Amino acid sequence: MKKGARKWTAGMIALMLCSSLLAACGGKSDTADSPGTGEGTDSKGKQVEVTMITWESAEMNDKIMAAMKSFEQENPDIKVKLIPTPLDNYGVKINGMLTAKKAPDIFMTGNDMLLDNASKGLLYDWTPMAEQDKEFMDGFYKGVVDSWQFDGKLVGLPGLLNTYGIFYNKKAFKDAGLTEPKIGWTYDEFFADMEKLSSKEGGVDQFGYYAPLDPFYVSLYSVSAGGAPFADAIISPSKVEISDKFVEGVEKYKNAIASGHMNPPTFDLSNVMSSFKQGKVPMTLQGQWVADDLIRTAPKDLEWGFVPMPVVNGQTEIYDAVGWCSPTTIEHPEAVWKVLKYLDSKMYEEVLPKTPVAPAAYQASSAAYFDALKAAGHPEVGEGIDHILKSPSTQPVRFLATWTGKANPFIEASWKNVLMGKAPTTELNTMADKINKVISEAK
Repeated sequence: MKKGARKWTAGMIALMLCSSLLAACGGKSDTADSPGTGEGTDSKGKQVEVTMITWESAEMNDKIMAAMKSFEQENPDIKVKLIPTPLDNYGVKINGMLTAKKAPDIFMTGNDMLLDNASKGLLYDWTPMAEQDKEFMDGFYKGVVDSWQFDGKLVGLPGLLNTYGIFYNKKAFKDAGLTEPKIGWTYDEFFADMEKLSSKEGGVDQFGYYAPLDPFYVSLYSVSAGGAPFADAIISPSKVEISDKFVEGVEKYKNAIASGHMNPPTFDLSNVMSSFKQGKVPMTLQGQWVADDLIRTAPKDLEWGFVPMPVVNGQTEIYDAVGWCSPTTIEHPEAVWKVLKYLDSKMYEEVLPKTPVAPAAYQASSAAYFDALKAAGHPEVGEGIDHILKSPSTQPVRFLATWTGKANPFIEASWKNVLMGKAPTTELNTMADKINKVISEAK
């Protein structure tokens, strides 16, 4: 799951794979317009084989394929075959297979990789299938499918969702005389709690809040306060903007950093979750997958909770997805579509109770994930995530555009200096102007 959440993802490099790896996906046509049969069987009535690759561990793949046995029983004319591939350099290997027209019928992808491949015309357009299957398409969380389209074409289906919120230490709140945060808490409460939870005992900085901070998280403050978002669209925004409310949010975070209530942007956060498990971190921003790890490996006496990001006025959230797509070279789209639908629904319903790492993008199937959290004694995680996914307003978690690699260096050059008071806040306008120039030149 973490692959879908990585920041500042660079464009994937299309390299050729060795012939043995490419041969593993044999049986594919070199043409992009092979007709479907309308059934699982091919034109000669033979069983159709649908090949698939994921980036999951061997253990997770075993669970996925065990769930697909039920699909095969229901669809005896379709055989689903998992093609093993090492996790290292997954994107490079998939792109090499796409270039060689030897890609599997279905492969796991993140939003960045999806849009990069779609821009090159390498992905199958599922729009006609989706239009004929409106009942299924209406089952996804509202707005989630939007970022799986490119130039008006549906080029994949989201599978699992990455949400982001704050994990907190209940004992730390109690010891500080604070009320535990809950859905709908405000930024004023958030920053006040941050202050109360911080200390400098023994000359050691104990921050009240540990988190990476980028313009997209500050954008949540701006939009919630009635200001403009940092980027005006989730996919290929037309501009970025530094509004008055955005600056207001930046100043609040700047003050928290300067006062020692929050870690500076140069702080090494790699061991934060280890410290959280030891009870040394009061609040930390993390993806929801952390809950599964805490349930399995945290000390039994660690009392922890989860809450969505705070609000000023209205709710707005960020989340992204990992999912599935297909190359233009598939020979039996109807059979592949059946497999995709089953992966997104029934498969997750069977697998998520055993590995509750993320909610399914298909809303009905996410119930299995929430039930697993309840059974583990943490219903608040499911309640918070469901609240996030039903937000009336969503913002991008990062740039999803072909020009991303040219824009991000301008953020790196300015952002940290502004947060640490080494550059005036007006530097953000210069940063935005440079990014907008990149966007304009890319049109």
